[in-house]
Amino acid sequence: MSGLADALALLAYPFAASVAFVLIHAYLGVHVLRRNIVFADLALAQLSALGATVAFALGYAPASAAGFGYALAFTALGAALLTLTRALGRLVSQEAFVGILYVVATAATVLVVDRSPQGAEHVKKILIGSILTVEPEDLAKFVVLYAAIGLFHWVARRPLLAAAAETGAAGTRPIMLPVWDFLFFLSFGVVVTSSVTTAGVLLVFSFLIVPAVIGSIFSRAVPVVLAIAWTTGIVASAVGLAGSFVLDLPTGAAMVAAFALTLVLAGLAKALVFVDPGQRRRNRLIAARASGIVIFAAVLASSLWLIVNPAADQPLLALFERTTGLGPAAFLGAADQDTYESAVRDAERFRAEVEAINAKEHAARTGATPLSDVEVRRVAS
Repeated sequence: MSGLADALALLAYPFAASVAFVLIHAYLGVHVLRRNIVFADLALAQLSALGATVAFALGYAPASAAGFGYALAFTALGAALLTLTRALGRLVSQEAFVGILYVVATAATVLVVDRSPQGAEHVKKILIGSILTVEPEDLAKFVVLYAAIGLFHWVARRPLLAAAAETGAAGTRPIMLPVWDFLFFLSFGVVVTSSVTTAGVLLVFSFLIVPAVIGSIFSRAVPVVLAIAWTTGIVASAVGLAGSFVLDLPTGAAMVAAFALTLVLAGLAKALVFVDPGQRRRNRLIAARASGIVIFAAVLASSLWLIVNPAADQPLLALFERTTGLGPAAFLGAADQDTYESAVRDAERFRAEVEAINAKEHAARTGATPLSDVEVRRVAS
C-alpha cells in the first residue's frame, strides 16, 4: 500500500496538469483540424522553444518571467505570420508555410543552442519536458490561464468558427476575419507557450492533435468530438504516467507513446466495431490476414537472427520473458530453481568482482598506485 500511496503522491499533480492540458489543447486541436493546419501547433511550439532558448542563452531560466516573455514574443510573431500566410492560401497550401516556419524555427534554435553552455540538455528538456515537476502553484496558474482562454473562446465562438470556415457569420464582416484569425493564433500561442516549458514540444503536440483526431474519427459534430477527445486524452495521460512510473521510463516519451497507442486502438475500434456489418466483416478479414503476415515475419526474422547468432536468446521468447516476468525459473522444479537462483547470484557476484578489479587495474595504469602481486594475478585470471 505504501508503494501505491507514493505513486499517487508523485503523479497526482502531473495528472491534474495533464487533464488541464488535454481540456484546452484538445479543444484547440478541433479548431486546427477544421482549419487544415495540423502542424501549426508544432510550429508555434518550436517558436516558443526558440524564444525560451534565446532567453536561456542570455542567462534567464526558461521557467522565469523573462523566459516566458521571450517565448511569448516569438510565439506572437508566429501568430502574426500564420495570419498573414492565410491570405496566400489560394496560391500555395498554408501547410507549406507552416512547415517552412517550423524548419526555420528549429534551425534557429540549433544555431542559438550551439553557442550556449549545456545547450544539448536544454534542447532535451524542451523536447520532452518535465511534467513530473509540476507544483500546486504551477497547476493553479494553468487553471486560471486556461479558464481565461476558454472563456474568451466561448464568448467569441461564432466569429472564431466563422474565421475557421472562411465565411462571414451574421454580424461579422469579412474584413474582420484576419483580426479573428490573429486573435485565435495569439490565444493558441499563449497556451502553447505556457505548456511547452512543462510538457515539452512533443507532448504538447500530442495533447493537441491526437485526441482531436480520435474524436474526428467517430463523429463530425463538435460537441461529440470534444467529448471523445477529452475522454481519450485523459485516459491516455493516465496510462502514460502510470506506465512511466511502473516501467521507470521517461515520462514525456511514455505519454507520447500512450497517445499513439490510444490512436491505434481507436482506429482499430472504428474499423472493426463501429462500421456497418458488411464493412466490419471485410475489415476483420483484412486484419486477420495482416496479423498473420506480421506473425510470420516476426518468426522468420527471429529465426534468421538465431542463424546469424546461434548463441543468442530466441528474440520472441526473450521479449515474452521480459514483458511478463516469466523467466526460466518459473518453469523449474524446487531443486532446479534453487540451483538456477544460486547460479544467478554467483554470476552477479563474479560480474561485480570483475568490474572492481578492472577499476583497480585502470586506476593503476592512470595513477601512481601500483597493483600488488596478488591483484595482478587476479586481473590475469
